[in-house]
Parts: sequence; C-alpha cells; structure tokens
Amino acid sequence: MVYNLFDDEKPESERSSESPVEDPAEMGFITLPFDPPSTDESVRRSGLAWSAGIVFFGSTAFMLGLGWIADLILGISPWGIVAGIILGAIIGFIQFFRITSQIFGNKHRSDEIRPLLSRQDDDDR
Repeated sequence: MVYNLFDDEKPESERSSESPVEDPAEMGFITLPFDPPSTDESVRRSGLAWSAGIVFFGSTAFMLGLGWIADLILGISPWGIVAGIILGAIIGFIQFFRITSQIFGNKHRSDEIRPLLSRQDDDDR
C-alpha cells in the first residue's frame, strides 16, 4: 500500500509511534554514505576556482593590451585588439579547463605542496 508522506489519514491500525517516513530502502531509495570534504580540501577547491577565473580574465586582458600596443606601433587598427582578444581567450580557456580539472581530480593528491606547473603533472599524462 502506498501512502502520501504528508497524509495523516492512515488507518489507526497502521499508525505507529515511529516517524511517518518509512525506511528509505523499503521505499526504493539507495542510500550512500556521505563523507563531506575537510576544511583544508574546501579551501583548496575554492582557491583553485578563484585562480581559474583570475587566470582567464588576466590572460584575456593582457593579450588585449598587447594587441592595443601592436595597433599603436604597427598602425593595423583594430586587428591587433581583435587578435589579442581571440588569442587571450584561447589561452584563458586552456588554462581555465586545466585548473578546473584539478578541483575534483583525485588522481595525484598528496599532502605535499606542489606548484601548479610541476613536472609531476607532465608525468601523469
């Protein structure tokens, strides 16, 4: 017999002193253990997320500036700015995806501190 969880109109014989919610396994739900990340892991993930956004913005802005300087020196306006934005966005996306792949990656986590560009990253590929 199926009951609405919010329905209090069960027959008196089927009411119990327990919680009105049945066992999740009996209802067809699969329960998995949840282990929340530690504070250190949360700080690491948020730091990587911030750095991914900053790298994307910074590479685009830097290449825009170089394109603007190329426009002034070479007199090819507006193509230097256009090329700078496109090249900066490409570089930014590559770095963005590279950094964000490390947020949830458990492939080579350890307690040692490593820079983002280390030789171990190249060896893992």
